[in-house]
Amino acid sequence: MELSDGLRVILKGHLDWGKCRLDCFVGMLLALVRLKRMNLTQLALAFASQAKPKSRYRRLQRFFQEAVFDYDAIARLIMQLFDFYEK
Repeated sequence: MELSDGLRVILKGHLDWGKCRLDCFVGMLLALVRLKRMNLTQLALAFASQAKPKSRYRRLQRFFQEAVFDYDAIARLIMQLFDFYEK
């Protein structure tokens, strides 16, 4: 199992998103870890995909235009990932 697969499984249990949006988010997170900065142009270049860089850039733009974040679900995910419930 690849890192992206494991991350997708974990996030799927916490975020009520479809496969395409989840795949985009996972790709973006992994690119962020590699780049260590949030620049959409550089993120699109680091994003693992067969698509052209312009297409990846537009996909990221659409993601941020359309994505609705459930901050309570994200907080629960962080609490679970770092075992804060146990402490």
